[in-house]
Amino acid sequence: MKFIDLSHPIKYSTKTYPSDPDIEIKNEKSIKNDNSLVHSFKLGTHTGTHLDVPSHIFPDGKNLDDFDLSSFSGKAIIIRSDEPEYLDKINQPIEGLIYNANWYKEYNDPKIFFGKSRPIIPLNIIKFVVDNNLKFFGCDLPSVDESGTKSKPIHNSLLGNDIIIYESLNNLGQLPDNLNFNFFGVPLPFENFDGSPVRAFAVI
Repeated sequence: MKFIDLSHPIKYSTKTYPSDPDIEIKNEKSIKNDNSLVHSFKLGTHTGTHLDVPSHIFPDGKNLDDFDLSSFSGKAIIIRSDEPEYLDKINQPIEGLIYNANWYKEYNDPKIFFGKSRPIIPLNIIKFVVDNNLKFFGCDLPSVDESGTKSKPIHNSLLGNDIIIYESLNNLGQLPDNLNFNFFGVPLPFENFDGSPVRAFAVI
C-alpha cells in the first residue's frame, strides 16, 4: 500500500487566487512564555488545494455539511492532457476522475499558476463526468474554468449536478496510468460553507 500526497503545503508565503483573501498565520502562544505553542490562522475557503460544493455558485446549492463523509472519497482514475484517447482508456468502475494538466508544477510561481495562459479542460471530459454521474472531479488547475470567464460553464455543469470539484491538486504525475486508486479529499466539518481546504491523497 502506497500513500501519495495530493495537497500543496499551506504556509506563510502561500499565494491565493487573486480575488480571494490572503492567508494570515500568527503565533498566539509560545512554549517559552505560555508552556504551549498555539497558532491562529485565517484562510479563504478556496485556499490552496481545496474543494468546491454547489453553494459556491448557486444561492440555494448544497453546502459542505449537506454531503455525507463518503462523498469525499472513492475509486478514481487519472487522465492526462497529453493523451488524445484518454476517455477510451477508462474501462474500470470509478466514482471520480482526476485531470492532470501538469500545471501543479507551476504552483510556486503565482503569476503563471493563476495567470491567463493556464490550460483549458476539454468539455468532453466534463460531459463524461456528468453523464456517468460521478461523485467528484479534480484537477491541478486553480479553477476548472478558463481564466477570466464570468459564466463559469464547468462549475455550472459539475456543481449543478452536485458533483464535488477539487482544484489545485498536487503531485499528479505520481499517480499510475490506467489503474484506478482510492482518492480521499476530506474537508474539516464546517457548517454552511461553500468549500474548504482539504488534505487530498491517494492510496494505491
